[in-house]
Amino acid sequence: MSNRPHYAWLVCLGGALALFAVMGLGVNVFSVYQPEIIRQGGFTDAQGSWITTTRSLFILGALLCVNQLCARFGLRRVMTAGVALVGLSCLCFAFARSFPMYCAAAALTGMGYCWGGMVPISLAIGRWFRDRRGLALGLASAGSGVSTVIAPVLLTRIMARRGMQTAFLVEGAVIFLCAALVWLLIRDDPARIGLSPYIQDNARPSTESGIPKNSSGLSGGQRTLLLLAALLVGATGGPGFSHLTMLYTSSGYDSLFVAGLLSYLGAMISLGKILCGQIYDRLGGRGGNRFAFGTLLLSLALCCLAPAGGAVLPILAITGFGLGMSITAVSPARWAADLCADYESAVRSITLSFTSGMLVFGPLPGLLAGWLGGYIPAYAAFFLLLLAAFLIVQELYRRRA
Repeated sequence: MSNRPHYAWLVCLGGALALFAVMGLGVNVFSVYQPEIIRQGGFTDAQGSWITTTRSLFILGALLCVNQLCARFGLRRVMTAGVALVGLSCLCFAFARSFPMYCAAAALTGMGYCWGGMVPISLAIGRWFRDRRGLALGLASAGSGVSTVIAPVLLTRIMARRGMQTAFLVEGAVIFLCAALVWLLIRDDPARIGLSPYIQDNARPSTESGIPKNSSGLSGGQRTLLLLAALLVGATGGPGFSHLTMLYTSSGYDSLFVAGLLSYLGAMISLGKILCGQIYDRLGGRGGNRFAFGTLLLSLALCCLAPAGGAVLPILAITGFGLGMSITAVSPARWAADLCADYESAVRSITLSFTSGMLVFGPLPGLLAGWLGGYIPAYAAFFLLLLAAFLIVQELYRRRA
């Protein structure tokens, strides 16, 4: 028997590189640019929020056709095209000179984020892995955290020395390189290259969530509740994440310190996704949910204390936020597998609802900052929304078990 690693792990690496580019560089790291875009363009806080809301709108639109595109053109082509689109968006951001141009660049990021992101990666993991899906999905999604470790401080220094345009051009070049590597690594289906999906040697039967594998899935009302929970999670996973820099810079923290927080956040995102995948594999759905929701709820409570000053509270808040961000990548695929009869359709529906939450709540931080003079009220609202989502999801697990 060959000791050579199964090709499934190279597919996992390709997924990690895709998320390194589209989620990490394209979306997570964009928060480094946002204060500078607002300053250079003379935009209001609400306009700054609308740039990221435009991105969410186009993610939502792209989600409506991502499964059909993957079925027609294959995962490899769709994921590569998605990464390339995010690279193109960096070029557009580099040369943007007006609010509509920034929104157009954000639209390209949104489409690329969807087509190179979690939906096709979840489908690829589902096809290539029969065992250790939680770990594989955690490793693949950790790619977004790696870029968040490396990029914020580097891009902040490039902006300080060479300007924002140069930073966007450098980022775009890295993303185009990632697109080439994704094309080389990703394969649509193991059967097409004469392989079978990965099965762990001596794998013992998984207790998973205690939900029968022959389950017909949720009822119509229960599925609606699940999608509502995903919508509420989108508030924290989208605008809650993208406005962290605005939260701390508006609370008086130095921009370089905030960039360092973002790099640390990236490390915690990577750790959290791998750890959460392992917890889902070992403790089942409800145990994984407690980890993901619990760490993120604690983080939001600490974010509300940002005006207190000092370094300890922001570091603790960012630690919890990074560990809890697994809820945006690992959890949706797990909910689809545990609770729904049609895995591929459910992954898209849950992701679509999550993205709708990003869109619906996207303007909230900027609007509340304009009305109430700061970002703390938005993070208090995110805490309440996430708590409601946690209660809904755990109740659905309890009923299905």
